[in-house]
Amino acid sequence: MSSVPETRSHIRLTSHSSGLGSLLINWGAASALERGPVVGTTTKRAHRNVIGTHSGSYSVYRALAVAAGALDPKHKADLTNTSPTDRIGPHPSWTQPGKIVSLDPWGAEIGQYYGEQLASGYDIRPTIAVTKAHVILPEIMEAMQKAV
Repeated sequence: MSSVPETRSHIRLTSHSSGLGSLLINWGAASALERGPVVGTTTKRAHRNVIGTHSGSYSVYRALAVAAGALDPKHKADLTNTSPTDRIGPHPSWTQPGKIVSLDPWGAEIGQYYGEQLASGYDIRPTIAVTKAHVILPEIMEAMQKAV
């Protein structure tokens, strides 16, 4: 017997933007407030202003957890103390017409830039995480030791 609510016929992984009630995005703007937040929510379809979804490829894992009954579909992570370790940009080239920007320079600090919209009920979530990490690959270390 499934613990998924009977009223759910499917779990939405991603969808197109809806436009109705969504916040405008001014791509190429020089500041977070001018540009506007990227909203890829699956919970309030009218608020979506992008194609895709929050959490990107991890949305599949979220959907599996919801389908298994292990996660409330309306769950939002507590982002307290999740500030980035380093700042990325913005760089002048990000505001030049004709240039393509593949990351959201303000997406790691949504609370700082979009607090008013969050308080108004928009489901805005980070679009990027900026962390410092040390990757230890034992097989590489072993190969290097053998080479010496």
